[in-house]
Amino acid sequence: MKKVFSIVLALAMVFALVACGGNDSNDNTVADTPNAPTGNSGNEYPWNPDNIGNHSMVLAHGMQADNVVSMCYHEFCEFVRELSGGKINIEEKIGGTLFSDLETFDGLVDGRVDFIHSMGSYVSDTVKDLAPLTIAGYYGGDNWLDFAFGTKDLVGQIYGDYGIKYLGALYQGTSVIACRVKQIERPSDITGMLFRTSGYWIGKTMEAWGGAATNIALPQLADAFSKSTVDGVVTGWTIIGGWSIYEVAQYLTTTNICEGFAALLMNGDTWARLNADEQALIEYAGDMFVRRNHELTIERIGQYIEQVNSEGRNTLFDLSAADNQTFIEIAYSLYPEMEADGTLGPKGLELIQMLRQYNGIS
Repeated sequence: MKKVFSIVLALAMVFALVACGGNDSNDNTVADTPNAPTGNSGNEYPWNPDNIGNHSMVLAHGMQADNVVSMCYHEFCEFVRELSGGKINIEEKIGGTLFSDLETFDGLVDGRVDFIHSMGSYVSDTVKDLAPLTIAGYYGGDNWLDFAFGTKDLVGQIYGDYGIKYLGALYQGTSVIACRVKQIERPSDITGMLFRTSGYWIGKTMEAWGGAATNIALPQLADAFSKSTVDGVVTGWTIIGGWSIYEVAQYLTTTNICEGFAALLMNGDTWARLNADEQALIEYAGDMFVRRNHELTIERIGQYIEQVNSEGRNTLFDLSAADNQTFIEIAYSLYPEMEADGTLGPKGLELIQMLRQYNGIS
């Protein structure tokens, strides 16, 4: 597959440095690696292809095949298959055929599936140190890949405490504030409005911005707008376009706030059963997934923006850098509450400090 090799060179040097400099790429493993990758002087990758065995695994998520998120996970499966020379095959159970996205985490922990797509806001009640990533506004910078790889080790340690191997973050674009009532230009414009959210801390963010939160299932969201039972939502272009929210919410405000944190996760026991060369291959494919997902999502967002502009039914407004920062700083006012309630461990507290640094907040 040609796209495999369009990403390989960008990663090869990183993994070569890891192979020469130690085992940094496995800092977030959930079990001790039984032996170091054996390597192969004639191989361009940091593993020995002769040491890759035959494996059949399963990946599950709730997205439909034509959704860009589903497309990205399909490419991960293809990366693994091609890099392993067809020895490692991952069967895809998509569209909720095995689990809904609310059920995938339990299925992963129970060992009924090997890989999942997991929204951070769905699991932070269990993986408590993940909570800092579940506010709206957790990242508002302009270099997602730097953020994703820069936080990988710490986030991996957080998941590792629960027997889960973290392979990488899913880029879902930047958030759009969709409203049926008026244009949202500043947090005070949300005051008194009912906004759809999914997750405790996203709901708390909406309240900090002045609104009220309500939990509406995504398939019912467009109908809720049509019936005026919800005023707005903060979500990504893949939802605005993919679920036709722009058809029922006239006012769209674009932000540089990163859409909700999600991750490619692997069952820890499955990971531990692999030898070191197989682990290196999976880790490599995970990093390829992060980069390719970023690329594909940007492409799809461009298509949605073009579609919205061509239909001409919406009023669009771009937040200024100062207004973006205002939204983020108000969201970050929730962190002292997180720090004080005693549910975060040392890793969660460290994550808050890391996020503050990435967003330029002291």
